[in-house]
Amino acid sequence: MLITLFYIPNPDEETASSLGNLAIENKLAACSNVFPINSIFPWKDAIQNNSEFVLILKTILSKKSGLVKFIEDNHPYELPCIINWDVEVNDTYGAWIERNVS
Repeated sequence: MLITLFYIPNPDEETASSLGNLAIENKLAACSNVFPINSIFPWKDAIQNNSEFVLILKTILSKKSGLVKFIEDNHPYELPCIINWDVEVNDTYGAWIERNVS
């Protein structure tokens, strides 16, 4: 079974957790994970080296566009990174994801 994973960097753990909780409450995602990372990237004519927290969300394919819009509308960054890809999961886990977003 295919599900969609989202990878979304956030400025802090509180923001990542809050977005994850809201996505689950709104049935746009069934599960979230939050990880600390270090990001290096050019921004406004300077190289940035920032601590961030990545939010990983798990959902079904039909929720992709709704979840992208939700993140765009609620993320604090001027230009949020919203990466998603479809992945194969075992049927029982995929069915659990589907039940929790339907």
